[in-house]
Amino acid sequence: MTKKEVIRCVAFFIVVCVVLVGLTDIFEQDHASYGRRFNTYRNFEKNTVDAVYLGTSGVERYWIGPKAYEEYGMTVYPLAVEATPVWLYTNLVDEAFAYQNPQLLIFDTRPFVQSHTAENADVRARRVLDSMEIFSINRMKTALKTMKVIHSLDDSKPVFDASFIFSFAKFHTKWSDSAFSIDTQYDKQEHEYGGFYVHYLLSIDHKPQTPIEYDENYYEALDPLSEESLYELLDYTQELGVQVLFVDSPQYMSKQERGRANTVRKILQERGAAYLSYNFTGDSEQFDIQLDPETDYYDDAHVNYYGAEKFTASLAAYLDEQYHLPDRRSDDAVRKDWDGVYDHIKKTIANYEAIHAKQDAKEAASSGD
Repeated sequence: MTKKEVIRCVAFFIVVCVVLVGLTDIFEQDHASYGRRFNTYRNFEKNTVDAVYLGTSGVERYWIGPKAYEEYGMTVYPLAVEATPVWLYTNLVDEAFAYQNPQLLIFDTRPFVQSHTAENADVRARRVLDSMEIFSINRMKTALKTMKVIHSLDDSKPVFDASFIFSFAKFHTKWSDSAFSIDTQYDKQEHEYGGFYVHYLLSIDHKPQTPIEYDENYYEALDPLSEESLYELLDYTQELGVQVLFVDSPQYMSKQERGRANTVRKILQERGAAYLSYNFTGDSEQFDIQLDPETDYYDDAHVNYYGAEKFTASLAAYLDEQYHLPDRRSDDAVRKDWDGVYDHIKKTIANYEAIHAKQDAKEAASSGD
């Protein structure tokens, strides 16, 4: 092979790599939501986030980080996606420490009650993968772990699946979707609400719930992968020497889910891990949320904005008393990212309420006619 041919081959290889990376970025899944939450975290000034709250929709729809900052000065950021795979918790810990040096990690306990199949593992993992930087080592490690787990759940699945690295291989059909836009997919925008989930219907809607008395002594076995992942996480965070808190956020559970949640609590207590439940009185009684089952939930597993306000107030008070996180409100490096975000959330909610009130009034007038 001549020198010119070698140069051409190298140039071709470089072009192919650039195209693959570009396509992967364009065809990331749900980039405008989870990706922006992760982008915001990556773009914070170094050493400005003191705690990271990891987990599922039980985090992103419950924890109003900007509210806790305005009231206490604490910087507690949610690195969360819907139905976060429990077996990727250690990878999310790596993601948290790749960009900040938090003194506290808070873990949502909901993933530990999950059941796992190859199909739901695929969907859940891609939400995390597509939120990470394409060139990061952690993303590659997360992709390889995902392949390993899915193959263990279903040995008919390939040992190596390139679509977890190059997502366009799975999502290229988006191109024909009328809602698809390169402008919204290929970007590095930040999350305008500081990681908190804001949605017109779900933020202000409510669905009355029937209170349930849970049996604290009823136990169900965890899914084997969940149990293995829980012990893996406990060992990993112990090796890191970081403070850890597990939080069981309020929801209305089935008997099986509550039984599994009780098993999680039992394991954590046996290992001496800090644990806080908002589904029982007792350890959380001092910081009672006083959620209203008539108005503070939009479904049985999630609070609306009004419930999130109460949850955040309670958990922030607990963190302030138990962990003494620093007050960052006079730190200019923090203020540029956190100041005004809570006001923006409240104004958005007020706007939603006004629109909803007008619609109600219009419907009432129409029915009166």
